Amino acid sequence: MGTLAERKAVVQQVFRARRPTAGYLNAHQLQGLHAEIRQGGISLQQVEASIQYVCAGDGCEEDELYDVLQEMDRRYFLLQDLKWEFSLLDHGHSDSVTPDQARFMFEAVHGQLFSKRTWQRFLQSRKLPKSGVSFSEIEVDLCNIPNREEVLKEKLEEEQQSQEKFRRREDQRSAQKKREDDERKKREAEETRKRTEEENRKKEEERNLKQKEKDKIKEKKKLEEEKEREEKEKRRLEAEKEKQRLEEQRRLEDEEGRRQAELIEVKRAQEIQLKLEAEAKAREEQRSKELEEAKDAEEAAKEAEEAENQAKREAEEAIEAAKKATTAEEKEAAEKARKKAEDKAKAERESRIRNNLKVAVKSKEKKKLESAIQEFKKAKLKDTDGDLAAAERLIKMHQAKGALVDAMKKRKLSDLEKAVTAVKKGGFEVDMPEEMIQANKLMIRLKRLERLRQEVQNLKQSTVAEIRSYSKPPAAVHQVMIATYLLLGNPEKETKNWKLVQALVGKTGKEGLKRRVLECDPVKVPPAAASRAKEILDQFDLDSVRDVSGGAATFYVWVRLKEILTHHIRWLAAGHTAC
Repeated sequence: MGTLAERKAVVQQVFRARRPTAGYLNAHQLQGLHAEIRQGGISLQQVEASIQYVCAGDGCEEDELYDVLQEMDRRYFLLQDLKWEFSLLDHGHSDSVTPDQARFMFEAVHGQLFSKRTWQRFLQSRKLPKSGVSFSEIEVDLCNIPNREEVLKEKLEEEQQSQEKFRRREDQRSAQKKREDDERKKREAEETRKRTEEENRKKEEERNLKQKEKDKIKEKKKLEEEKEREEKEKRRLEAEKEKQRLEEQRRLEDEEGRRQAELIEVKRAQEIQLKLEAEAKAREEQRSKELEEAKDAEEAAKEAEEAENQAKREAEEAIEAAKKATTAEEKEAAEKARKKAEDKAKAERESRIRNNLKVAVKSKEKKKLESAIQEFKKAKLKDTDGDLAAAERLIKMHQAKGALVDAMKKRKLSDLEKAVTAVKKGGFEVDMPEEMIQANKLMIRLKRLERLRQEVQNLKQSTVAEIRSYSKPPAAVHQVMIATYLLLGNPEKETKNWKLVQALVGKTGKEGLKRRVLECDPVKVPPAAASRAKEILDQFDLDSVRDVSGGAATFYVWVRLKEILTHHIRWLAAGHTAC
């Protein structure tokens, strides 16, 4: 705008032409001025945000006008790009996007300065947090320049919270291990005592039968070893024969075997699901009955507590009577009354503790269980009704359930299998049917993904080259590769041109197709991309793709499984399991 003096003169002329009120221009005046400079201008909210960012007060003074106009221009041009990107995400032309898509725009615009806390405040400020987000709701926040210091402070606080959570979990784990070790030592001591008594009683009898039993065991062992050798030799011969047969048919049967295995796993998962659903229904009926029993036990606990308090008061009264007694007979009578009241208080306390443990077992609430177990052990009561054992089993069930949910979140197959085995080993399946159903579904998909990963890893370069060699590919091949690159992050408009697909397939190293497929994380796949990939592949079935290209068929199955797993993970993250 020429020299500084010229710019200052122009700014002064424009400012005074607007007839400022009280020495400054308000937001409406600035909006009108900017609309004369740039076609359409910007919204009043954007103008107010510009004033807040540049000016010292609520209005714009003369020496601030140039900088305010610069800030409004920045927002004006940025809005053009943002509106275009918003329209790309608005597939339904509803003038709104999903909250996930809106967050995606925030992360893309703000980059490393994206603030989760600011995003949460935005969601909480909306009357319907999960409804569609219009552009007018987010345009100001998108254009605002994030505060780097606040973002860094937020990340530091998140890291400190994570460390504190880890420390508390370690403390709980140590305390639990100590309790288990103490209980184990107690059991071992009791078992040792009983075993010693039994051994002493049978010692004389066993001495006479010992040699005879040894001879029988030795003979039996000899026969078993001979039989085992024969069976091993038989199995070896059969294995050798089977190996030769499999080597003949492996190339043709591998693919069919994998498909049959998947069908069996799906069938087994369905059977398990039906069984768990039936058990869950039966458990729900049992649960209703247990809740009724819990009410009875709770009433009994209250009555015992009242009786205990009454007995304590009687004991205190007896003590007072003993102090006031003047004769030996009065003192003796008062002492007997005190002892009787204390014995009664003790008995009622034990009754209350036992009933509290029963209530905790029936309710299955972890906090109630821990409190009742601690009080029961502190009172050193005998587990005559088996309630202590039942309560400790429920604590283990809660731990197994937590481990299962964590494993599902991590999506690591080995951890998930370990957690499922722990649940089955503990006999907790009936206590967590929904979690086990989801765990079995996820485990099948992870196994499929791992098998498919191996297939992609073992995919010959010649097969990939065959896909690239098409000058005019069959429609199925082209569409499968569009869907594949959609999940890998390439826009659909980019891969509609087959020559660009050929260039992508021909890349090597970090940008190579096989490496990108192997490193693709379903969590990072946008839901919109997964849905679009499904829509593309719904035009074809696996057999029709396999008929034209074996390599394309491998990517077809990979996209199908990745799309299903992506939506399953989003479903879990939305809180559909008891986390």
